[in-house]
Amino acid sequence: MRILKKNGFTLIEILIAIFILTTVLTTVYAAYTGTFRLMKDTRRGDNIYSMARTAMNRMAKDIGSVCSRKGSFRFVSGEIEKESFMELSFLSSDHLNFNDERSSGIAAISYFVVEDDEKKSCILKRKDDLYRDKTEETEEEISREGGYILCEGLQSLTYKFYDDKGEEYDSWDSGSDLKTQKDSAPSVVSILMNFINPDDKDRPYRFMTKVFLPMAEKLGD
Repeated sequence: MRILKKNGFTLIEILIAIFILTTVLTTVYAAYTGTFRLMKDTRRGDNIYSMARTAMNRMAKDIGSVCSRKGSFRFVSGEIEKESFMELSFLSSDHLNFNDERSSGIAAISYFVVEDDEKKSCILKRKDDLYRDKTEETEEEISREGGYILCEGLQSLTYKFYDDKGEEYDSWDSGSDLKTQKDSAPSVVSILMNFINPDDKDRPYRFMTKVFLPMAEKLGD
């Protein structure tokens, strides 16, 4: 009688097969998660670049339209308690009113930040009111209320100011007694804006632009 031999897999062959399958699944999973992480980072970067572009364009238009009142400018920057952030207020002819498109005139525009405790970052807001010769105390109080959000996720926001001779200043106050600043606006304003990078806080998304103020130069001449 012929004895039939049964074919099968040895334990070593099974272990090798399991090892190969595990390697393939790990490679596929790594590629899968890597693709989604890249898509997430790209989408986040696009959102940040879009916010920065929108905010910079709005600020450049506002600052570039700075105007005088009764022969003098009102242009004031200020530091706040939160480090690496500055505020800015000035008079501009670029008034926006979303509630009444027919309203026009000189606008008292201010930029300030509020903390976003949930995201541990700051939100940049823009306030725009028609200027009606209000007192400084009233203007300061109103400038901290309301406003529209320009962008969020900010890590820092600072400005540099330049007079008509190109000299750089860390701050500007048209109400000061400094000869180059009194009743004047800077000729150039540099805006430096950093957005938080969740993956590396030491390497934020950086944006910078310079705004030339032709109206200030014209009055100065």
